[in-house]
Amino acid sequence: MLHDITRKLELGMAVWPGDTPFQRNDVDWGSVRVGAITASLHSGTHCDAPSHFAPGGTDIASLELETYIGPAQVVDVRGMNPIGPYAIGSVVAPRILLRTDAWPAGNSFPETIPALTTEAIDYLRAHGVRLLGLDVPSVDPIDSKTLDNHHALAAAGIAIVESLDLSAISPGIYTLVALPLPIVGGDASPVRAILIPQSEPDEGARP
Repeated sequence: MLHDITRKLELGMAVWPGDTPFQRNDVDWGSVRVGAITASLHSGTHCDAPSHFAPGGTDIASLELETYIGPAQVVDVRGMNPIGPYAIGSVVAPRILLRTDAWPAGNSFPETIPALTTEAIDYLRAHGVRLLGLDVPSVDPIDSKTLDNHHALAAAGIAIVESLDLSAISPGIYTLVALPLPIVGGDASPVRAILIPQSEPDEGARP
């Protein structure tokens, strides 16, 4: 059974204040209909590239695809803010997805979101985590100007996936597939993120 954890791209969807709104235009060519979209690369569920927050950083097309597919652990941290190591608990997979339920799907952008502590990022790095996913639009507080968590995760070699929809997902071990598009020079990419349940961590498949 596949679990789709992608937020839908649709007219009226919430985007970061001031960012490009999602728009779709359909043209009738007579025998076919051809659609076009205008959107921020950070629309809906998406991966951040280091070039998003670090001048000269790696673009989305140059990131390793292996990072975005493989064993993942969904952790329930609802009600936790800030999110420290104690909230994350035991790490048994190289990809951690945090369910906060702090941003229900819809057309309203959140005013505040829970954020990780510096100790939590150090904890993830110490346990060999390669990817962090969240169900909120940023790994930093909404009002952050310095994006400390973005920089700390990049320094730790941990990829970022934001704006997942984990509202129907129970804690456990899954296989994550969340591949970014090869947008040359892009600072991010929307993804179609899915989870495939596993009965237990596949240690042999851990990259």
